[in-house]
Amino acid sequence: MKPFRPPRALVARLSRAAAGAGVLIAVLASSAGGQAALPLDDAVRQALRDGPEAQIARLRTGAADDTAAAARSIYWPRATISSQAGWSNRQDDTINAIDGQGRLKRYPLSTQGASEPWIGVYVDQMLFDLRQWRAAEREALEADVAAVAEAQQREVISFTVLDRYLEVVRLDGVVGLDRRRLADAEWLAHQSAVLLDAGRTLASERDQAVLEVEQVRLDAEQHQAELAEAQAALARAVGSEPGAPPPSIVPASLPVVVDTAPPADSETALAAAPELRILALRCRMDELAVDMARAGRYPTLALRGGYFHYGTQRFDAFEQEVAVGVDLQVPVFDGFQASNSIDGASKAAAAARLRYATVRDDKQARAGELQRRLRLAMQQPALAERRASMAAERQRLADLSLQGQRGSVVQALAARGEASGAAQAALAARLERVRAWAALQREQGRLAAALLGEAAPEAAAAP
Repeated sequence: MKPFRPPRALVARLSRAAAGAGVLIAVLASSAGGQAALPLDDAVRQALRDGPEAQIARLRTGAADDTAAAARSIYWPRATISSQAGWSNRQDDTINAIDGQGRLKRYPLSTQGASEPWIGVYVDQMLFDLRQWRAAEREALEADVAAVAEAQQREVISFTVLDRYLEVVRLDGVVGLDRRRLADAEWLAHQSAVLLDAGRTLASERDQAVLEVEQVRLDAEQHQAELAEAQAALARAVGSEPGAPPPSIVPASLPVVVDTAPPADSETALAAAPELRILALRCRMDELAVDMARAGRYPTLALRGGYFHYGTQRFDAFEQEVAVGVDLQVPVFDGFQASNSIDGASKAAAAARLRYATVRDDKQARAGELQRRLRLAMQQPALAERRASMAAERQRLADLSLQGQRGSVVQALAARGEASGAAQAALAARLERVRAWAALQREQGRLAAALLGEAAPEAAAAP
């Protein structure tokens, strides 16, 4: 048999394909260099510390705490100072009067019809005001709601970081598969050229093999661009500095999902979800609103005292005074305001309890659905791996058949497409198991604790 000499046009075409592949592989190899390794738990921890959404949640919690502290100030006495000291062109004018003993008394005109002191120091202390007490308790619950909302935001941030981390892992694996696809496609193109020269295949089949090389190159470039975008999205999610190089992922840091059985205290675990904890606190707040409305029928009691100085031009009248008084207010008739307020607050509290029960039932149904999804996702990776292994074996047999001149280039191309799809499906199945587990943990409000190795939050008391 005469030695095979491929056509010059084909040699040039394959050389360009190989050169492009070499550049691409070099880019892929250098993309991971010089980057700091970022395990998943560190990524979540950094996002919860430096991410903008986490910072906003912490600021809102701090603002709610300050508001609650301001509401609790009713329990402390209040001191104020007022001054009306001034000058008048008639402040020296006086009026003469005779008292009961016939003695002449002289009074300044500035004291007639005016009892306001020049300088007054007031001290007020609330003794009993049920409405204000319940309002302070309600603001304290509002601060608790803000704290639980921050915990809920932690779950959202953790799930977002995990999802973007998994996307980077997936695309990184796809890029690795593209390298193998490119090598296989180049081999097939070369083999088809050999067979064409020997008269064992058609030129159209050789052209299909060459086009496959170019298509794989385009797919690899597209996947590399998607990987760069996914890395940038992950960097934004973890709160990296603008312009900083994207972090290098650590696939081994992904959580190992082995237990698919629902927890024995699934109902208690579900009650610990931030969404239900917030609704439980809202129910208690609405109950306090009912107490506030009822407090409109109760009296209020306060104590007020102070020191007062009335100026220096009072002649023989007193210039200063110390007084202590009791401020007692007893409601008699308020135009049915308290009754209407009680009815409205009671209906709002009943609606809050119904909403809690509805959301709890919905979450239980979603948790059951996610549990079923997790059980299914736990079984899929093994099946996908078997399919990928079988597809890879069919590709190997197709290549052997092609080399032995018993198969065709079209069959080898079909086997490559099936093997590539099966390999990507196996990669997606392995990551889908983690996604399903994360969705269930988030539904129960335990994702951040599970990723960071912390204790799970306590369940709130049901209304």
